[in-house]
Amino acid sequence: MTMFLSVEQIRNSLPSLAHLHPFFGMAFLAFKEAELPVGRVRTIVFSQAVQRILERHYKPTAAHAGFYNPFQTSDQSNRWTASRYGSTSLQRITTDTFGDALIHKKAESSWGWRQDYVERLQQHLGERRIPAFHLAVWLFRGLEWPSEVSPQDVVLRLILEYRLTKKERRALFNERVPPLAEPWISEKPVSEADLLSLIGPPAGAALRSLEIRDVGPTKALKYEPAERLNIITGNNSLGKTFLLECLWWALTGEWIEYPAMPRRDNPKRGPKILFTLTSLTGRVQNYSASYNWDRQVWTTSPGGSRLPGLVIYARFDGSFAIWDPARSQLMEPERTAKTPGRIFLTREQVWNGTQADTAEGRERWVCNGLLRDWLIWQTGGERYKQQYSAFISSLTELSPSTEELRPGEPIRISLESREIPTLLMSYGEVPILHASAAVQRIVALAYTLVWAWHEHLVTSSIARREPQRYLVLIVDEVEAHLHPLWQRVIVPAIMQVASNLATAVKPQLHVATHSPLVMASAETVFDESRDGLHHLKLIEGNVALEELPFVKRGRADLWLVSDAFGLGQARSLPAEQAIEEAKRLQLAPDASPDRVREVHTRLVKFLAPDDEYWPRWLYFAQQRGVAR
Repeated sequence: MTMFLSVEQIRNSLPSLAHLHPFFGMAFLAFKEAELPVGRVRTIVFSQAVQRILERHYKPTAAHAGFYNPFQTSDQSNRWTASRYGSTSLQRITTDTFGDALIHKKAESSWGWRQDYVERLQQHLGERRIPAFHLAVWLFRGLEWPSEVSPQDVVLRLILEYRLTKKERRALFNERVPPLAEPWISEKPVSEADLLSLIGPPAGAALRSLEIRDVGPTKALKYEPAERLNIITGNNSLGKTFLLECLWWALTGEWIEYPAMPRRDNPKRGPKILFTLTSLTGRVQNYSASYNWDRQVWTTSPGGSRLPGLVIYARFDGSFAIWDPARSQLMEPERTAKTPGRIFLTREQVWNGTQADTAEGRERWVCNGLLRDWLIWQTGGERYKQQYSAFISSLTELSPSTEELRPGEPIRISLESREIPTLLMSYGEVPILHASAAVQRIVALAYTLVWAWHEHLVTSSIARREPQRYLVLIVDEVEAHLHPLWQRVIVPAIMQVASNLATAVKPQLHVATHSPLVMASAETVFDESRDGLHHLKLIEGNVALEELPFVKRGRADLWLVSDAFGLGQARSLPAEQAIEEAKRLQLAPDASPDRVREVHTRLVKFLAPDDEYWPRWLYFAQQRGVAR
């Protein structure tokens, strides 16, 4: 019977490697495999030699271009390295820190051991020794072993494969077999999913902060989103959509249509966009972007991939932008301005699908579209059961409080050769093309979320990647087309749909709104420790962003008079003006009956008969001889 090292034993061995310098588990093994001579040199391309070791032993998933470092590191929260780790950090460490054990001149490819290299390496280890068994468990975690395998056999594999000399073993290694995990071997190999659950995935990133200086409508604006739900309010033309577009760019590195434009009234070197991304493992990466006036582009430092999670942007006009890291990886060889890494779907393309040109001039389908995929999922049987179940569940969650959105049987309509999906409404079966604008927008949102996630799963499988653990969902004007009955349930519904896509996914939502009912709907789910309310306002001709405390108000009209919306009264403008005039008159010491009568007439015209202001006013008016 074939056996494998168990996930329990890997878990047991990893802490013993955490204090070992990576040189001993990586560069030292590369030198041993290359048969580095003692007392003389020979030509060895370090980057190639160490790359073979890294690819063989330190790449537990193809989802990450770099490697996993189980050894000593300055950043305990993130052990995932860049793809060029071997030729950059590891080579620098080898030549600088361990140069006393090597014969090597910088910038040359000649390498050799010094005569006393073992003694010098022993000094670097100090009192510690390389734990041979634990190191071998990590290196050979995927190998098949005979059923009668012993821990000593695992250590022997390390000794033989890397030709460890007796002197090296005696001075550098601890070959004692430690207490074993239970069980230490297993009939099943450790799966990639099990290993990643143990060491943590090379997760995508979510936004931690975004600072914009001298760009668009603002001189200085800083957005620090919460980890889960973020609601953005503000008057028209103050930059809610602008902020969301910059947020998308910070995560993906690609503008959807036009780049954000610097303000023309500032110095050439003034405009900046600074942002910070954070991973599930806690790793934080800071970026700085400057505007290149000569090329009219934003230049970001550091460059390269930002490794975001899956990003879905539902735009104000019914279009969607989708960033799929797995798809971006597959497209890397043919990436151009005409074939960007993102998927952009106009409203028409969401419904009918779209194709794109390949580098060879062929066309490939990017998205089948809602009408086609709905039918495929509905009639495709077991093969599409997951997609259709997720779609039905999303429709149910996103339904208005008055009626559940339920798919009916597809039908033909006049002059349309395709079968069209339907919804079962209380008044009958309705082809989705004949549904209201509100229903169509919500159905499109449900479809795009389900399609983007399941497309990501398929593409990740093709690319031999683990699916992303972060989902960033951006929704502009979330209340568009929705009746108040629908607005007051929409935010909790979207949060639930995002959470339902996959239990392992952590969603971060950014929602822009003008609706007090949307704010009221958030009262049932808002958690100040994980959510944030952000408000754009104009201060002396400059747009600023402030974070507001989220106070439950119970009623939508009370949200209207909150700082999030800034109305003086939850009434019509003439009614508000009449009440303000009445208040000033009540404070005036010489209010004449004629003036009181004039204001009273305005109040009668603009206020409802049972308005709550009437008792206060009538008492004052009667004191001045003016009856209602």
